[in-house]
Amino acid sequence: MNTNKIKTIIRAFHFDAQIQPIRLNLPIVFQKRYDYSMLVVQGKSFLLLKERRTGSLDSFVKHAQVIRNQVGEEVILVFNKLSDDQKKKLLQVGAAYLDYQENAFIPQLGFLFSKEPNIIQTSSFLSPIEQKLLITLLLHTKTFVIDMDKICQLTGLSRPSLYRYFRGFKERQWLVNKQKSYHLAKSKRMIFEEAKELLDNPIKEVVTISDQDFQQLKNKVALTITNLQALSILGMLADTEDYGSYAISKKQYRGIKKELQQHILQGHRLEIWYYEPIPFDYQKNGWSESVNMTIVDPLSLYLILKTNEDPRIEEDIERLEEKILTLLGE
Repeated sequence: MNTNKIKTIIRAFHFDAQIQPIRLNLPIVFQKRYDYSMLVVQGKSFLLLKERRTGSLDSFVKHAQVIRNQVGEEVILVFNKLSDDQKKKLLQVGAAYLDYQENAFIPQLGFLFSKEPNIIQTSSFLSPIEQKLLITLLLHTKTFVIDMDKICQLTGLSRPSLYRYFRGFKERQWLVNKQKSYHLAKSKRMIFEEAKELLDNPIKEVVTISDQDFQQLKNKVALTITNLQALSILGMLADTEDYGSYAISKKQYRGIKKELQQHILQGHRLEIWYYEPIPFDYQKNGWSESVNMTIVDPLSLYLILKTNEDPRIEEDIERLEEKILTLLGE
């Protein structure tokens, strides 16, 4: 068993790992067939189990269950290299595993990483989670060093999930990995310019809700002002609408959809987003001293409005983009 390789894999997720040899009182057939070591990470201990000679995957999993019951420790199966089919089978039975190619599934630590070929589809949009994460980084990273705890809190992603997405950003040359931390590889403005064509409108669908539903809804979920109403509050457009425009995530909408009246022809505009609107304080970020309402972040607002072909707001959208570039810096 290559314990140094295992340590390197665990430390790639920014966790310290300790591995010690262990002697177990097991049937002779198990002693001859497997290598054993004890892994300690994040205060949790795991028995590392590796075949000395490759056999049936089903037998390996069954034997691991027997050994786990006898030893009383969670077991991680160790492999040289796993195929996609083998990874799928192990995930189906919930067996923790890792291989020397940096594939890992350790649910007790929140690990799930499957290494893929280094191929980037630069012409395709980022996924909604990637888009939310990138916008959060651009708006909430004040220096080149990324505050992992802060980004976890703002996005709701675990550290292992962040590292998984950061690998993709690193391959796009937006991030670099230095001294057990991630840094921006270039200015936020440059990253935004490069990513602009990969960012998509966050709106999944739009519904109209009655004022009665709106009054009840605003006490249940956080409604964020969006679209032309947001543009008007930012001082870029005269507000002539009788009803407001608000954004919530598709997850939030699923929770309240059945409570809403259907087939409303006139009322408030409710945007259902693929991701939860990203917090952004316009006053603290020096955008405007007069903005004291909860408004969608400026980058998502720009993505919504940039395809709006209304000539009356074309200049307002251009000014919005200019302010975003100023905010991001050189």
